[in-house]
Amino acid sequence: MNHAAIIRQYLRERRDEEFVADAYPFVTISREAGAGGHTLAREILRKLEQVQPGDFSEGWEVFDHKLCALIAEDEKLGVSFDQLLTEEYRSEVGQVVQELIEQRAKQYALYTRVFEIVRMLATLGKCVIVGRAGMCVTADMPLGVHVRLVAPEPVRVKRMMKLLDVGEEEALRKMREQDRDRHRLVKDFFGKNIDDPLLYDAVLNTDRLAIPEIAEVVARMVVQKMARFRKAVASRRA
Repeated sequence: MNHAAIIRQYLRERRDEEFVADAYPFVTISREAGAGGHTLAREILRKLEQVQPGDFSEGWEVFDHKLCALIAEDEKLGVSFDQLLTEEYRSEVGQVVQELIEQRAKQYALYTRVFEIVRMLATLGKCVIVGRAGMCVTADMPLGVHVRLVAPEPVRVKRMMKLLDVGEEEALRKMREQDRDRHRLVKDFFGKNIDDPLLYDAVLNTDRLAIPEIAEVVARMVVQKMARFRKAVASRRA
């Protein structure tokens, strides 16, 4: 399955019919900065091949930077790939009125597009969506497995220092900035608290559990959710 090609074609043609696809599970990962979201996403794909080898585990993709690239193709939004890559979201408080109006309109258009593509990816299934408020955007979709990664601040700071190749003070600043922006995005668009455990199927501490262990847990949750979904569909048809 080439998720990007399917979505590009649909967006290009903009037909009136609803975007539909075969029913497959998907995973959304919400994470504190430095908790290991991208690493987990890649590991989930590997674990799925072990837990459920065959057709079910084939064709899975991770969407984070790829999602940004899809959105950046829309020139009308006027947003660069680099801007999307940072996943920044700024509250408008304190800006001049005219700037506030322009910024709000631009952000609304951008995130409306982001959320549309996230839902399309989830409809296709067989994907792991990192960030972009995926757990809220797809909350009503029965085949989603939603997880949030957390870890103690000192642990995350060390990871950010290594990831960004910066000192402790700068790593702490960037980490808190990313966490703040993600909180604002979820609050402003969905009226939710990103830390609310009820938004997720599981909240997992990457300081207490290794990424491969978490990935296996998530992979098994995906397989079990698919089995329950198929059983429920069969029961309704009976």
